Amino acid sequence: MNLNRLSTITLLLLLSSTWNSAALSKGDDDNAAENDVSIEKVTLVRDAGDKFDPVESFKPTDTLGVLVKLSEAKMGTQVKAIWMIVDAGGVKNKKIFEKEVTLTPEAVKGAKEPSRIDFTLSHDHPYPAGQYKTEIYLNTELVDTVEFEIE
Repeated sequence: MNLNRLSTITLLLLLSSTWNSAALSKGDDDNAAENDVSIEKVTLVRDAGDKFDPVESFKPTDTLGVLVKLSEAKMGTQVKAIWMIVDAGGVKNKKIFEKEVTLTPEAVKGAKEPSRIDFTLSHDHPYPAGQYKTEIYLNTELVDTVEFEIE
């Protein structure tokens, strides 16, 4: 009788372990599906009204821009840009703007390029000359940092 009980317990533990492993594997597959979107390219641009001009630096009065090209426009993908002063006008390491975009059917409706996210930063007063950066996050993970100057 003790042998039957031991066999039953062993069988239940084995089945439980197999079920937990299967559940964890399924969770890993779900996470992999969420993470299969990647950033193909990040381009620093000046907003020129009806188009964007690639740049390496800005003038103080420019509308600053960063274009983020995704591998695909997968619904639920989150992309965030954080604009920061690194060292300009006596200010160091200060966040000046943050914007997050989540791809939804409404967000990509009518977009010419649904896999491209446009982050622009306009301002009423010119930013001082100096060093700046924009951090790009994909689904809460920092994936790129674009450094630039305002001259």
